[in-house]
Amino acid sequence: MSTPRRLGLLGGVTWHSSLEYERLINEGINKELGGVASGDLLVRSYNFADIAAAQESGDWAGLARLFADDASRMADAGAEGIVICANTMHKITHEVAEGSGLPVIDIRDAVADAVLAAGHTTVSLFATAYTMRERFYTDHLERRGVTAVVPQEPDLTEVHRIIFEELAQGVVLPQSRETIQRLAKELAEQGSEGFIAGCTEIPMLITDGDVEGPYFDALALHAAAAVRFALETHE
Repeated sequence: MSTPRRLGLLGGVTWHSSLEYERLINEGINKELGGVASGDLLVRSYNFADIAAAQESGDWAGLARLFADDASRMADAGAEGIVICANTMHKITHEVAEGSGLPVIDIRDAVADAVLAAGHTTVSLFATAYTMRERFYTDHLERRGVTAVVPQEPDLTEVHRIIFEELAQGVVLPQSRETIQRLAKELAEQGSEGFIAGCTEIPMLITDGDVEGPYFDALALHAAAAVRFALETHE
């Protein structure tokens, strides 16, 4: 039986999505290798309250040190690649890769690949305010030939509130689903050709079929990319 490459998962951002990463990666590897095969995973699950406080205070340097140090320990433990189980934390991708000496499987590339493969170039991005306001995500997509548009204020702040005050706490409300659906429809009327679930908690609220046009689940696409990486030496 082939053994997949060991992956280091920097998760707990939040734990809801971390569980999905583990499930999808294990299922994907089992589908390819069969039998009782599963992933070879090292998992670092964080207290999201600490992460959220650091994000809110702007301590990205501290978060970069934390994630890079943990990724380095994973490298010492035999990991061959790192998966940052969050869209927003890809703001520190470079620091994690540099600190660990390992390749970081980038969620933004997984999304760009899927959007381009579907024949689209302009899509709406629903994510945390950090991901929507700052340029680390949209610029990366732009370099790949994908334009991401986001809601305007005060709607952008409301999407962020839904993520942190509801989804991060496991709360899924119909009225919040209706809000996201309304905003997605407005962006589609302005030229968006698809919907990026650009926060790993968004699929708790909005799934394929809840919005018009193609739906790009960043978490699922990222997990699939991690599976491909894990199996590369066994193809």
